[in-house]
Amino acid sequence: MENLTVTIKNNLKVILTGLAIILVGILIYMQYNTLVDLQAEVEEEQLALDSAQDLLSRRLDHQERAGEYEKRLEYAESKIPPTAKEDELLNYIQRLARAHDLQAQNISFGAHQTDEDEDYVTIPLDLTLQGEYSGLRQMLKDLHGGERAIRIDDLNISRAGGNGTSLQINISANTFYNP
Repeated sequence: MENLTVTIKNNLKVILTGLAIILVGILIYMQYNTLVDLQAEVEEEQLALDSAQDLLSRRLDHQERAGEYEKRLEYAESKIPPTAKEDELLNYIQRLARAHDLQAQNISFGAHQTDEDEDYVTIPLDLTLQGEYSGLRQMLKDLHGGERAIRIDDLNISRAGGNGTSLQINISANTFYNP
């Protein structure tokens, strides 16, 4: 009987040891899963931190450039008058054409267009000019840096006819005013 008791005790020790090993294995597995989840959270937090640092860096950069942005805004606003001033624009274009030995064959304005998302009104503008290439090139340069904001949307250049070097340029553009 004593042998039986020793055998039962030994079996009980083996069973308890086995259960303890299984329990430790389960705990290790649970800890591992928790570690993996925490590493994923740390990675997500790191990505969020990197994104926030990038945003902060861009905002600080914009803050440093605030003066430059204000100057650019003032410059742009100076190019957009508070009224259409079509007569002044017409005189300006004709003056530029004459200055560059060009003939303004046609200058016409389209219907003013207001976009709900914008604070300004767009005035479509069609120009037909004739002259030498260098004059056309200089006129485009002057329009680009001129006294009014003019966006050229389409430009066609063709020979004016005959055997000369005269060219004809058709420009579809837009200018703006801010009522």
